[in-house]
Amino acid sequence: MNKTLDYTVLKIDNGEKTSCEELLVCEYPMTIFLNNKKIATLLCSPENLEELAIGFLRTENLIDSIKDITSLKLDRNKGTAYIETNLKEINTKNFQSKKIRFQNNNVLVEENIEKFLDSLCCNPVESELTIETDKIFEFMKENLNYSETFKNTGGVHSIALSDREKILVICEDVARHNAMDKTIGYALKNEISLKDKIMILSGRVSLEMILKAARMEIPIIISKSAPTTLSVSLANKLNITLVGFVRKNKMNIYSNDQRVIESNLIVK
Repeated sequence: MNKTLDYTVLKIDNGEKTSCEELLVCEYPMTIFLNNKKIATLLCSPENLEELAIGFLRTENLIDSIKDITSLKLDRNKGTAYIETNLKEINTKNFQSKKIRFQNNNVLVEENIEKFLDSLCCNPVESELTIETDKIFEFMKENLNYSETFKNTGGVHSIALSDREKILVICEDVARHNAMDKTIGYALKNEISLKDKIMILSGRVSLEMILKAARMEIPIIISKSAPTTLSVSLANKLNITLVGFVRKNKMNIYSNDQRVIESNLIVK
């Protein structure tokens, strides 16, 4: 299945109109059925679909491990993934991202944010893992240079998983959270522990991304782009090291900087 397709567009450049061919990234709907019950339809890139389904179920707490899955059948033509588990009961009512309810005349106050973060029910990540700043720059460069689809279309996100020495896998998708689920799904399929791993993101860090990392006990998140206020608050609360704006020789450390090591760093 193609990841990109040619499309005729009308281009305007300095007031001149021309018709030309452009590559567009493909967006593919995959519907997941869990124990014969429809769970969700994910809009994704048409690759690593098995990893996406596994990662999605795990990060949404619908399964505890890959050992819960007894069968997984993909129908790429129909866009379906049928998954059977050995679990007797699966609570699917509240698996989707929770929404903040505004109080005090629709003013979002700090107390409400704390209550919301507490309601997510995640334990702090316990890890002694560290990473050197040179490795952060190296991993980000490798992740950003990986995707030919991004170079040709600008339409996908890349997420890499690494240990302290090297990148283990890179997955891409039109959606950031899907790329993360694919990477996590790959690790689960290949029995790779995530408790001592680092995740490298090409895009913005939302609360949902931190929540997925926390559920898998991933201690370090690195991004080329910006985090949101809630993602920083949750990373601080759950003892996750969050590094953003990793570009050239610069970075911002937003939470738990004890895991970032640089012997020649000058603190001003």
